[in-house]
Parts: sequence; C-alpha cells; structure tokens
Amino acid sequence: MKKIFLVVLIFIGLNLFCNEIPVVSNVVVEQRDDGSFMVDISYNLQDADGDSMLVSITASNDEGDSWNYLISNVSGDIGLDITSGTGKQIIWDFAVDHPQVLNIPTMIKITADDRNGEGGFEWCYVASGTYTWGEDDEILTIDYNYEIMKYEVTNSQYAAYLQEALNAGDIEVQVISASVWGYYAGDINNEPGNYKFYDLGDRLSWDGSNFNTQESFENHPVVAVSWFGANAFALHYDLRLPTEQEWEKAARGMTGYEYPWGDNISGDRANYSGSGDPWDDGTTPVGFYNGQLYEGFQTTDSPSPYGCYDMCGNVYDWTDSWYDSMSRVLRGGAWLNDSGSGYFRSWHRGYVFPTNANSYIGFRCSRTLP
Repeated sequence: MKKIFLVVLIFIGLNLFCNEIPVVSNVVVEQRDDGSFMVDISYNLQDADGDSMLVSITASNDEGDSWNYLISNVSGDIGLDITSGTGKQIIWDFAVDHPQVLNIPTMIKITADDRNGEGGFEWCYVASGTYTWGEDDEILTIDYNYEIMKYEVTNSQYAAYLQEALNAGDIEVQVISASVWGYYAGDINNEPGNYKFYDLGDRLSWDGSNFNTQESFENHPVVAVSWFGANAFALHYDLRLPTEQEWEKAARGMTGYEYPWGDNISGDRANYSGSGDPWDDGTTPVGFYNGQLYEGFQTTDSPSPYGCYDMCGNVYDWTDSWYDSMSRVLRGGAWLNDSGSGYFRSWHRGYVFPTNANSYIGFRCSRTLP
C-alpha cells in the first residue's frame, strides 16, 4: 500500500510575555490500512500555565522549504481552546485535500500557541448588564454574556490566518497591487463580490509562497487591514467583530470614565502622537502598557475594567456597527492622533469606508456566550 508520510516535525508556540511555552510531544502519524487515505495523528500537549491553546497543523511536500501544502480537511483536537492532555487526536482526510496525489513525501508540523503568546487569543469575559454609553453617560444594557479579545489581533496572527486562507483557496494575492483580496457575501450596504482584505508591506509580506512577518514586529497589532479583511479573519475562526456597544462596555463598563482607567490621558498609559514611547510615530506591541519598564520607558498598567488593553490609542478597532449607509464605526483612537484630539475617549465614534486599509486601523474579535 502506498504511504503518504515520511517525516513528522514537532513545533511549539512562541511566547512573548514570559509565560511557560506549550510543548507538543509523542506525535504519531498513521495512515489507515483500509485504502481511504485517512490519516490519524495523535500527540500529547502540555502547558505549565494551564491555559487553553490554539493548535494548528501545516504540511510541506518540499522537505520543509515551504509550508503551504494544503491541509484543511482536519477534525479533532485542532483549532481554538485546546487544553493540555495526552492522546490528543487529529484526523486528516488526505484524499479530499489531494485527490490526484498519492505517493508524495510529506512533512507535517504541529504548532501549539498559548493564548497569552503571539499565536493565540486571550479573552476578557463581559457579563450581561448595564454600562455607561456616550458622552452623557447614558445607562444602557447588553442582555447577554460575551467575550472580547484582550489584545488586538497581531501581525503574526493575521499572517497565520492569511496562510490558512490561501491554502484553502479563500483569498488571492494580487502581486501588481501588493494586496490580498477575498470574497464577501454582501450586506445591506455592500454587494456580494471580491474586496480588498489587506495591503501588503514591510510588516507583513508575501514571498510568492508564504506570508512573512517583519522581525520584531510579530506582536504589534496588524494594520492596513480593511473591514472586509478583519471580518474574514473573524469568520475564519468562527468569531465576529464586536458591535460598538460591546466595544464601549468592554472599554469603560459602568465607570463613566473618559478613558478605560480614568479621566486623564498620559504617555505612560497609551500610544499617541508624541507619547514618548520607544516606537513613537508607530504602533507599540499589544499589551505594552502593562506596568513594564522597557528601554528606560516606564509604563503604567492600564487595562479596561474588564481587562482589555489598547482600547485607548495604538490603533483604532474596526467594529461591526454602521455609522451611516457608507461607513463602519471605528473606536479607540490611534498612534497618529495627538492626546488633545478627543479621539481617544471611550465614547468617541470614528468612521471610515469599510474598504479603507490604513496604517492606523486594526481590530479585535468578540464571541457571544450561552
């Protein structure tokens, strides 16, 4: 019987916040002997911090020179919210992914990313109930529980999504315009069709096969992503973009504060034009304002009441809400705004066309809980 695999590679997730990194071990790959070309993969997963992880699997048919060999028809202990344990199982339907290919030497790698690290997502829980809304602190209610990302989506996270989406045939790279495009099903204000998702550049580039993140900027928030590109990322992981109501509640709760931490803004708490941070006139790593001392720059821990970071400054966040029939709502202000502009207030409503893919707009995702 023809075999598919020759080599198994094991990779572990990186971690940029000093937590213990997860470990993948005892990987066993077996092709079933029933002629189906179904592949059973087992592995052990251990994370000393006890966090849930994002587990992904990629493949190479050129001895590891590139990792874009299609591997999309998988099930089991793969994806978000995978916890530590032994005997984890993944099933790969190789014949569906490669119906005309049988005897190809194939390498795989399994990556486990701690949610606190660069590759996964960490969530903040927001219980149903009241919150202060708008400049006049109107009391409103959200009648369901939800989670919102603690940090904005990073360059490395978006690069991983683009690679998966490219392998699955969901996006295309337009070399001449140096941009990534994909299909959007349409809504009340936008026709179904292909839209630009992302403008390629120094921070995130494409070498003809793979998407690559600029060294030392892996954990900075992704920018140059349109609303369509942010929405596609969310849908890819069975998530969604937050409504502006969800965003504002997560940013200020019932405090009535102008900013997530209080009523005054300063350069030790947020990234804005002239804030004096080591990356002034550009983005800072997500969660940078957590009380750390970096290269002589002292930050003050500045989460929102629900534990979210960078809801003031760094980059604007796309939301799922409409400002009018042409524009989507932005929240949070960005690195190029000055502190007196008013754009950083938790209740401020920015807006741009959803096709905009600017250097100051990023996003985070939400998900509704039972």
